[in-house]
Amino acid sequence: MIGPLLVDIARDLGVSVGQAGLLAAVTALPQGLISPAAGLLSDRLGRRPLIVLSLAALGALCLAAVLAPTFAALVALRFACGCVGSLAPTSLMASMGEIYPAPRTARAMGWFNMGFSLAAIAFVPLMAALGGALGWRWAFGATGGALLLAALGIQLWFPRRLPRPAPGGVLATYRELWGVPGLANVLGANLLERSLFVMVTIYLPAFLVLRYGLTATTVAPAIVVVAAGSVAGNVLGGWLGDRLPRLPVFVVAQLAAGLLGLAVFGGGLWLPSTVALGSLLALVNAASRPSFLAYSTELAPRNRGALFGIVALTNQGGFVVGSVVGAAVIGGNARVGLAVAAVCQGALAAGLVLPLVWRRRAA
Repeated sequence: MIGPLLVDIARDLGVSVGQAGLLAAVTALPQGLISPAAGLLSDRLGRRPLIVLSLAALGALCLAAVLAPTFAALVALRFACGCVGSLAPTSLMASMGEIYPAPRTARAMGWFNMGFSLAAIAFVPLMAALGGALGWRWAFGATGGALLLAALGIQLWFPRRLPRPAPGGVLATYRELWGVPGLANVLGANLLERSLFVMVTIYLPAFLVLRYGLTATTVAPAIVVVAAGSVAGNVLGGWLGDRLPRLPVFVVAQLAAGLLGLAVFGGGLWLPSTVALGSLLALVNAASRPSFLAYSTELAPRNRGALFGIVALTNQGGFVVGSVVGAAVIGGNARVGLAVAAVCQGALAAGLVLPLVWRRRAA
């Protein structure tokens, strides 16, 4: 929800839009750094306790952000959110490979990722409208309440499974993980895909506000249209990932996403055309993710939590890179900078996975 609130946060707290955009990076950095340890804890303590702890702490910190008197205070609270926020995503991703059998993993990952899209299509526009009507602090307060309710729901209904950690200590776990062929390519591609996703999510609303003269309220319908593309992409990607080779799906989708990013940011199009292409960009980028995550569940079945801790590290690395790149170009020639960044990220992500496709065909 940071994207549509950036301009209002910047004005209220006396900073630039680019500085306000770094709130995403200051949250993502500790979340990424702590994620590997969170993955190990998830393997040893179980998935549900860590998810509940993470969501409840995030809710409390969002409520505290309502009272933030300065930008520095808000930065500190968002940093704390990153620290506790590392616990939930790792445990959730690891649990998908345990709850659902291999032939359905990609579809399960598609539905899992749809949570982000449904948040974007419903909750983010709602928070944008609330922030536009009452102020950005109300949006943080509403988010905090929703997170506390989510923590209660996980505690009541999420499947409880006893942890079954692999034998050996931390060093043995990571030695086994880093011996997985092609892991560095997987992690690099994941970082770049998440970077493109985050750059579009955070800075497309700000781009529309600055280029077309919209407000936090009037940009909300555009966010809904773009998020609808992401929802459709998760459904499509899950369907494709359980029927086609998973890695080629990722390669094709990332190449298409890069080219669409070039058109969205650099095309100088009429507003409805920009929004329509943004929705298509969200669709193809989301379509790459379920098959990619389903492929990742196969890499280290005995250490899924630890593996997805490293994946989560690159997720947050992508959040940092995407938010920093966007912040660097949004204040200058945003059209050229965002367009070039989008096409480069899509092409590089696809290029890292291509050797894995060739290796599988050769085998």
